[in-house]
Amino acid sequence: MERLRRNVRTTLLWLTTTSSLFSLANLPARATIPQLLATPAARSLRMALDTVALGSTATYSQLHLVAGPVVQQFYAQRNFAPAWTHLDSLTWNQQARQALALLRSAPEFGLDPLTYSWSALSALPDSLQLPPTKTATTATLAGFELRLTDALLRFSTHLRYGRLHPLTLTPTEFTQPHAQEAISGLLQALTSPNFSPTFLTCQPTSRAYQQLQQAWSHTLRLYPDSLRPTTGNAADFRRVALNLERLRWDVHLPDSGDYALVNIAAYQLHLVQRGQVVQTHRIVVGKPATPTPTLDSRITVFVTAPEWRVPYSIAVNEILPELQHNPGFLSDNNYFLLDYRGRRVNPWRVNWQRLTPQAFPYTIRQTAGRHNALGNMVFYFTNQHGIYLHDTPARALFREPKRARSHGCIRIEKPLDLATFLLKREAQQGALPDIHRNIASHERCRYDLAQGLPIRVRYYTCDVQNKQIRFYADIYCQDEAVATAFFKP
Repeated sequence: MERLRRNVRTTLLWLTTTSSLFSLANLPARATIPQLLATPAARSLRMALDTVALGSTATYSQLHLVAGPVVQQFYAQRNFAPAWTHLDSLTWNQQARQALALLRSAPEFGLDPLTYSWSALSALPDSLQLPPTKTATTATLAGFELRLTDALLRFSTHLRYGRLHPLTLTPTEFTQPHAQEAISGLLQALTSPNFSPTFLTCQPTSRAYQQLQQAWSHTLRLYPDSLRPTTGNAADFRRVALNLERLRWDVHLPDSGDYALVNIAAYQLHLVQRGQVVQTHRIVVGKPATPTPTLDSRITVFVTAPEWRVPYSIAVNEILPELQHNPGFLSDNNYFLLDYRGRRVNPWRVNWQRLTPQAFPYTIRQTAGRHNALGNMVFYFTNQHGIYLHDTPARALFREPKRARSHGCIRIEKPLDLATFLLKREAQQGALPDIHRNIASHERCRYDLAQGLPIRVRYYTCDVQNKQIRFYADIYCQDEAVATAFFKP
């Protein structure tokens, strides 16, 4: 047994020596060997992060590091100096206590403290009482130091970009740009006299995100027990968390200019100018069977008194059955029929019974006027889905609380107000009298916009209006898929 102990001690000494020599050979250019040797704490951290003996995967796993390579980069940029601990006095420093308080407040940002090992990290004072020797206690503290850094790097990345990839709903990966951004932010917070506010500058700055996060934070501070399932507010937390996540996916979009924001679930369109909502419109959106897609584009043109080119799917699935029963359906509803050359076709001379949705050689259009499905105006923006904003003759729909009634396009309650906003931005308000005349006379006229207006079509099942959080029905059942991935243990 004694021989075995001697062999183990010899092996450990060899590993430690080799690890130290490897570490010294791979120092960053700005760190000198005398500097490192003069800092026992730095030596301890560098040795802990050395991956030669076990390999990177096993080393980081043993240290309980989820973002091990990023932690490695962080300490390399600090010459492996501790950030959170006094290894000589075996305690957390003041910045570490602020950092732990931030992790504990993760629910205020729609995140879970357990994701960032908060329970284990907060138990450090008790853990330090367990090891029997100072060497073991130092190792324990070094391990906690690394885990706190790991937690904060992940927390800052999740605060900025979200925990999930928006397209795949898989966990966000640390790309090199994201890793360096997280490291730089954490280093900046460490040198700031106000650690927590500086750290939190990693969050998105968009109006919608800031309003929802602040309103939710205020709610939790007023009602500290609101996350308990028995209060009924745990469901609110889940909904807020999902929508904060969705808002983080938009971190790359500028929020300083003017834009139109469509919230499908709220049946609303907001016109935002210099960070303030200047117009709000009720809208009608796609039915669950034909949902309105989320997208980013720019309104570049609008047309008065438009003709409606009936989409192929509507023509063959809805109008063709009517024509097989009564060819007069077209004239009764102000439609006309065109062949592939654009020539008008007499519907009474077509054998409708022989046509099928798979073989339909015609185009159907609807004439301009009050009866037209597009109403008096249509607003176009480039997108692969073929949807647009438009007026509608079915004005009564805007009085209904649930307005998922279209084939995917967005119907707007006050199209003239939107047109006025667009023309004023372009200094073309002199065209407004012409627009009114064109609408009255059903005369088609096209208005091109030099600047255009960015439009964002989104699906948020909660937002903030008048400083109050409002929750909306999940009309397309999209929350479930995000929740399954987001709250996965």
